[in-house]
Amino acid sequence: MAANQSTSENFINDNYNQSLEIKEKFRTIFDKLEYEFIQAEAENIKKLDQLSEIVANQKSNFDLQKTVTELNKNVMFGRYDVAIINQDYIIEQASIKQEIGLDLGQFKDVKTLFNSLFDNKIKLNISSPKIDLNAKLKRYLLKLSEDQKYILQVGFSLDYIDEIHTQLHYLNTESSAIKLYLATEFFIQQINAQPADVNSKNEEFKNLTASTKAFLLDLNNALNNPEIEDLANQDRKQVNLNKSLAKIVPLNEQLMSFVDEAQNTINFYSATGALFGEESATLLFIKTTFSLAPLNNSLRNNLNTFLFISVLVLLVLIFFELFKKREITSKLSSISHMIKNNKMIDNKTSRIKDISILIKSYNEMLARLNQQIAVNKELSYIDTLTGVKNRRAYDEKIQELISLYQRYDTTFSIGLFDADNFKQINDNHGHSYGDIVLKDIAKQLQTNKREGDLVFRIGGEEFIVILPNTNLLNSQNVLDKMRTEIRKNLTYQEEMKITVSIGLTEVTKQDDKDSLFKRVDKFLYIAKKRGKNQVSHDHNSPNN
Repeated sequence: MAANQSTSENFINDNYNQSLEIKEKFRTIFDKLEYEFIQAEAENIKKLDQLSEIVANQKSNFDLQKTVTELNKNVMFGRYDVAIINQDYIIEQASIKQEIGLDLGQFKDVKTLFNSLFDNKIKLNISSPKIDLNAKLKRYLLKLSEDQKYILQVGFSLDYIDEIHTQLHYLNTESSAIKLYLATEFFIQQINAQPADVNSKNEEFKNLTASTKAFLLDLNNALNNPEIEDLANQDRKQVNLNKSLAKIVPLNEQLMSFVDEAQNTINFYSATGALFGEESATLLFIKTTFSLAPLNNSLRNNLNTFLFISVLVLLVLIFFELFKKREITSKLSSISHMIKNNKMIDNKTSRIKDISILIKSYNEMLARLNQQIAVNKELSYIDTLTGVKNRRAYDEKIQELISLYQRYDTTFSIGLFDADNFKQINDNHGHSYGDIVLKDIAKQLQTNKREGDLVFRIGGEEFIVILPNTNLLNSQNVLDKMRTEIRKNLTYQEEMKITVSIGLTEVTKQDDKDSLFKRVDKFLYIAKKRGKNQVSHDHNSPNN
């Protein structure tokens, strides 16, 4: 029976760890998409100014298609669309369906709207990002034309479904299936599923309402929370779905699991909040499903094996009942107890040679097994490409250092490295060449770090260096040396030099793992924006 329980626990733990790894991979995907979206947003106002200039120059001969082509020239990420709105609130020109970035519901009439525009009471060039029913991320920017007759609108949209499908293709296996759900204000959509054919908005609303209710009831199997069941039965127009779920579901924490006896599966849910910033108000759910059939087969085999061994042992005990009964019985009982508890058998010998050999062989086998487990655990913390520590090792170490800082004031700093123009390297020379560059960057970081500093690769071309017991000023000197050595030593064909941009920050009392990473990622973005190949940090840090 103990063997069966052990098998069940191992099966659940293995699948839990696999689901956790899948969650982290998707989190990395969305972190990268969010980073690229932030970079693209920096271009939005430039595009709006470009549109304003085109409209002013072309006047009555405005060519919509030519303008859209011009705005999207050399754009590698997302797409820009155009709408031109007159003072009667009529869209005169549009390259997309009639969508307006500004929420005009607060204005009673067009006159009130335009008076507010002319009086500069409305900040036109800002609107919140939102995700539409087709899982596209959008942000709109608006301004008045120079002649103050039109509102000019540039809409930036990003379709990230293809990236998700690509990742699912690699992560799905014969024994598991992955589904991805996105919770917005009104609905929950399975964004990696094929869209259903609908003939009207009403039919689409009914389909989304039904799928949202089905998802919530399924999630309730994992949490068994009556609030979720109530949420599933409420009118979709009367409740803010994502904000309500965020109060109930444990975001960014442990996985939620339940067994579906009807489907003979075990299911793991993980939930992540605030994709693409707090304003977008989205929650991501990842559901990983594993068949229980392999476990059932394993339990049956273990049971048969256990029964066979039990019968065999019983026959041996009967046979030796008259021959040194106490010696054999006591030794076998002791051995059985130690084996069931996975412990070494210390100082247990027998005058019967075979039992002594059994004890010695078992101890040697258990020692080798424990050694292999320790080796495998250590390998699980290593990035296979570069040989430095991986994201999993970073997450554990940063949590440990934050706890020590909050308890003993042992400060530390972290630097986030990102290879400049790495996409061009992959595009121009291939991913194998890119892998060589990543290995060389990791080698330079290891060579030039101080004793005690820690290097991690957290995904893609991003590395993190942790500098224990080091304030911001001293950390800047260390990281600037690393940056200089990379620039000096990494030169490849066609005189291509490798540079890195670095975000740097020092831990504060208010920090947790996520806030610390978010801040250092912000400084990395600033370093990129300021021209790359530099270190950026907060000069006004309270610990500086």
